[in-house]
Order: sequence, then C-alpha cells, then structure tokens
Amino acid sequence: MASLTEEHFTQEQIFAILRKINHPLDKPNVLPEPTLETRRELNYRCMTSIPFELLSLRATKSRCVDLSLEAICDRIINKNRGGWCFSLNKFACELLRGVGCRMQYTLGCVCKPLRYGDPIVYMGLSHRLTIVRLPDDSKWVFDIGFGPTSFYPLTLEDGFEVEYFGHRRRITTAIYSEEEPHVLGHPAEELWQVQEYMGEDKDGEKWKPCYGFTERQYHAVNCDMGNFWCSLSPNSPFHGELWVFNATQDGHCNVLINEMFKGSIESINIETEQQRQDILKKYFGIELTEEEWTYYDIKIE
Repeated sequence: MASLTEEHFTQEQIFAILRKINHPLDKPNVLPEPTLETRRELNYRCMTSIPFELLSLRATKSRCVDLSLEAICDRIINKNRGGWCFSLNKFACELLRGVGCRMQYTLGCVCKPLRYGDPIVYMGLSHRLTIVRLPDDSKWVFDIGFGPTSFYPLTLEDGFEVEYFGHRRRITTAIYSEEEPHVLGHPAEELWQVQEYMGEDKDGEKWKPCYGFTERQYHAVNCDMGNFWCSLSPNSPFHGELWVFNATQDGHCNVLINEMFKGSIESINIETEQQRQDILKKYFGIELTEEEWTYYDIKIE
C-alpha cells in the first residue's frame, strides 16, 4: 500500500485512460499537445467520468486507500470506481505528466465547513492537488478530487473566477493563522484559497472557502501520511462516512452522503440498504462485489 517511490504511467496506460474518460483524439495513436485547452479538456473529462467515493474505507479489508499507481489505475480503469484527492489527484498528476505537461503536486489544508454555521477551521495537510505551469509561466490549479463541481482549472491569480454550468469557483489569497503570535519572528503565512459560491447566508457571505495551499513542494511520503490519517484517524471527517459524488457532461451533480441522495431530478432520504445499493447502481454505475460486500461496514439495518 505504500507509495514511497515516485511512479509514472506508461504510454499504453495513458491511452487507456484517455479512452476511459472519453477524451477526443485528433489521431488515435497520437497524444494531445500539452496546451491549456488540453488541460481544460482533461479536467472536464476526468470530472465527468470518475467518481469521488469512499468505498475503499467502507468496503475493503484495509479500510485505507491504496496509493500505488497500479492500484489507482486498476480501480478506475477496470473496476469502475474512483477515489479521493490523494488517489485521484495522483492519477491526474501522472496523466498530465504523460501528455507532456510541466507540473508539481502540493498539499493543502481543507477548511470547508461540513455543516452550515460551522466555523472555518484549517485541517492539517488533508488535500492533494496539482499545479500546472504553462509556457507563458502562468500557473493553474488542476484538481479532480474535491467534490463534483471542479470542472476546469483555476489560474493562480488573486480574484480569478470561473463559472461553468451555473457553478462558480474562484481563487483568492488569505492569511493562515493570522491570530497566532509570531513566536519565531515569522510573518503569518499567505495562502492561495479556493472558494465556492454558495449563495448568500445569514451573515451576508456568498463565498465559502474549500481549502488553502501554498506552492511548496511535497513528496510521496507526505501524501502517504495524509492519506493514512484521513483513512484511519477517528478524528478524520471521513471516519465512518460513505460519500459518493459524480458529475454529468452537462454539469449536473449526483451526491450520496450516508443516508441522503441528491441529484438533479430527485432527492431521496434513504431508508434501507437495498435502496442505497439501487442508487449506487442507477446513478453511479457501482455494484459492490462479493468481496466488497463482505467488508462493507455501513449497512443500514
């Protein structure tokens, strides 16, 4: 399960991935050029082909997400599953590398409140993302592992905003721990912060922060540590949770969180396990295998 060495996709795997995500190719045996448009298309195709899901936590013996590139690729290509930020954005990073992009992955701190009215608190290094650098030296966030609405990249430019299918995201700068004393004589750390438009709340706020990050370089072992904590710590927001998200090519989102499902057409309060399994099959194309069912630990009794 460890991923302490860097791994890369073969060209054969890259073409298999492009077929899986329905990425159009001008020529069947020629990879797309590493342009901004290619990055946008890859982001969109990944988001609309690969679900965010926690079934590795709920329906495997290990209760942990396997970050080996072989396991990630097998899960997505052969098993019709997805993953979460540590696996999906490793997958994305190596896909970008495979088509010739210049990029670096980094880690960020999730700060999106789970419930309305919760305080904004930065968790540890609990999110992986990729920063892509273009020939003009502009830098873009490529992230397919944070919910179902991150369809296109965001440029690292304070106030940059993008809207797609009615979903709005922007990137701003923010100060991390600005109320902490500068014990070591360093200034408060400035972060890039990705925000999502949620509509005006009771305090007049319209934008909710998702996560903050810097351009600092991290390594595979740092990702393994974050993945391990998010998978197995009782303090992880994913502890005991079942989340499955996906997006359609016309921008609709399906969200299953424990015993609640919300789609573009209907919302369902789930009352039985069979009902939940039917939703997984109908909206996400997921059917638990016999082995997964053996380890599935969140059955509705």
